[in-house]
Amino acid sequence: MKEKNKLFFGFCLVMLALLLFSFKGYGQSLQTPAIDSISIEASHPIISWFPNTDNTGGYVIVKRVNNAGIFIWQRIDTVFGINQTTYTDVSANACLAPQWYRVYATSGPAMPDSPWSDTLRTIFLEQPAFDICANTVQLQWTPYINMVNTLGGYRIFASENGGIFSQIGQTAATETQFTHTNLTPGTIYSYKIQAVNQDATRSSTSCEQSILSRTYPKPEFVYVKYATVEDNDHIKIAWIADEAPISKYSVLRSEDGVTYDTISRISDLSTYAPPQFYYDTTADFNSKSYYYKITVCDSCGFARGLPVNFAQTIFLTGAPALAGFINELQWNPYEDWPLEVEKYEIYRKVDGTPNPAGPLETVAGNQTDFQDNVADFSDFKGQFSYYVKAIETEGDNGYESTIDYSISNEIVISRESRILVPNAIIAGGTPPDDEFKPVVQFIEQEAYQLIIFNKWGQQLFASRQISDGWNGTYNGEWVPADTYVYLIKYKNAAGVLSEKRGTVTVIR
Repeated sequence: MKEKNKLFFGFCLVMLALLLFSFKGYGQSLQTPAIDSISIEASHPIISWFPNTDNTGGYVIVKRVNNAGIFIWQRIDTVFGINQTTYTDVSANACLAPQWYRVYATSGPAMPDSPWSDTLRTIFLEQPAFDICANTVQLQWTPYINMVNTLGGYRIFASENGGIFSQIGQTAATETQFTHTNLTPGTIYSYKIQAVNQDATRSSTSCEQSILSRTYPKPEFVYVKYATVEDNDHIKIAWIADEAPISKYSVLRSEDGVTYDTISRISDLSTYAPPQFYYDTTADFNSKSYYYKITVCDSCGFARGLPVNFAQTIFLTGAPALAGFINELQWNPYEDWPLEVEKYEIYRKVDGTPNPAGPLETVAGNQTDFQDNVADFSDFKGQFSYYVKAIETEGDNGYESTIDYSISNEIVISRESRILVPNAIIAGGTPPDDEFKPVVQFIEQEAYQLIIFNKWGQQLFASRQISDGWNGTYNGEWVPADTYVYLIKYKNAAGVLSEKRGTVTVIR
């Protein structure tokens, strides 16, 4: 009986100890788990924490989720055992969006759960942004939070075409952007970001993001086809380039072929196909020749250092020769066709009427002067207009097979009016001595008038016909031998009304 009492008393002591132990823990929560890090493997987040040192029976994983547009924390799983300190969320894809987690300890209904841990959030690397013009990739990511022993910064890793990752840069803890420069076109670049603490004992790595670097078509040439005086009003410059997108052409002009000034910029940021011609309305083409060049900017606005040819306009000058009926023309050679000038065509207008047969004359491409004998036009007003047309040698010049041309300025040569008059006639004599008939050259015939007066101012003869002469009669009778006055009215080649006066002696 005494033995039974002893056993019962011992059992009561054990139960009392258990009960006292239970009461001692009641109302006290478990330790809050201390987070270690979060990283990503095969797109799935892996979270880790330090083990508790109390009566923790397991750890509950809580995740932030979107519930009808509102973010809430939701319990997703429990891992059992105080030393189970990692969890992989295989249901999440951390490469699509950042993932948020917290952890708390649990030990069943006998004890309250622990407070929640600090937040763990994956690093989300956004899709890299490729700048085709700058040939760079811009990286941006979400900052890592709650790093153990303070965040030290970020390491940037890259691989090419699936190769080994290597570190290409690093940023401070406050910087979540990085620019990768000097890329090789046509290469697949893959990137990942690694956050590290200050002593590099903790790290967290993002998902990989990839992008294909590429280049853009760039113009390979720009070729000035011609520069020509158009309608004797302006200079037209035309050029061609290859089919690459172009944002801007610049038109450059020079008077000496050495120093060029930009006179226009022609842009198209919509279709990247600006017009390939320009009208220079400010050039004084009647006093000098001009040189033109074209430069080009690609679709990114970068100037292309291309081989550039130039075009030099033709400046034509001319004047009557010192004697005779020759009009002398000179011009500078057209430049700069690769196949050079095949020939020059000279065009002429007489008193505003073009030569009906087209070119007046054609000369070789190395000739830069011409003499025009206008004696057959002495009975015209005497206004001669000229221009010269350079024609390119036929063939493929390396850019095109089209035959181009360039026209010079148009000049006017006005011949000086000439009136030759006899100083005496023999009334009743033998022609031509019996007629006062001026020989006129290069006057406007419609304005011509010949009038004869005696010394008292009486008008004896008048005619508007150049072919008419005075034979020394008045009203059908021979005038007395004496000195008479003539007046010749006319317009010269420039349209200026002029007069010529003098005397003629009538001999009987």
